[in-house]
Amino acid sequence: MPSTSYDLSTVTSITYDGTSLTEVILNSTSIWPSRFSITVTISSNTSNYTLNPAAVAGYSAGLTDVSFVINSGVVISSTSTGATALTISGFNASDTVYVTNNGVVVGDGGNAGNGNAGAGGAGGTALLVSGTATTINNASGQINGGGGGGGAGTSPAGQAGGAGTYSSAGAGGAGGGVAGGGTSAGTAGGAGGNWGANGTASAGAAGAGGNAVVGNANITWAAVGTRYGAIT
Repeated sequence: MPSTSYDLSTVTSITYDGTSLTEVILNSTSIWPSRFSITVTISSNTSNYTLNPAAVAGYSAGLTDVSFVINSGVVISSTSTGATALTISGFNASDTVYVTNNGVVVGDGGNAGNGNAGAGGAGGTALLVSGTATTINNASGQINGGGGGGGAGTSPAGQAGGAGTYSSAGAGGAGGGVAGGGTSAGTAGGAGGNWGANGTASAGAAGAGGNAVVGNANITWAAVGTRYGAIT
């Protein structure tokens, strides 16, 4: 293994905890212990992804600088409104996490209202950052909450709306009488919302748009880029 020699006359700080040497600083640069720079790249579509120490090969607590890259054209989505598309959590306070998003992180669309005047479901969350200080460059990417589902129309024989997906919220259920639209016997359902936007109400209430980001207090934005939905 190659070795590195240092002129110890230039050491400016040595920290000892009573048992072992914990840090050596040379001209304001820590030379012991060494830090580890590790890149994790997402190069194909995936769902419900969690970036945590277990996802970083070679991780060393408190000594790791993580670069997380989402390639262009890649979608990180969610399979349900109850699951976040991308979660970042569990790192040591002395680690660094830098995210470069060139793709799309998007929550699941809310389900449409079902039956007679059923309410539309809320859209899902795109990004959750929990207790981990994270820098994000979103200049070339998108972070989008799921659209809210549309409210159902009235019956008799009201038609349930379609389920939402990451690419669209569920459409509202059709009113009774004629499939696909309302008549005097019922009212048509409302449309699902666009990314991060509320659905449209009908007889049933509209579903709320999903959050783009939860845990914003833990994030430093190197570039904001495109975000649809609430930032909380």
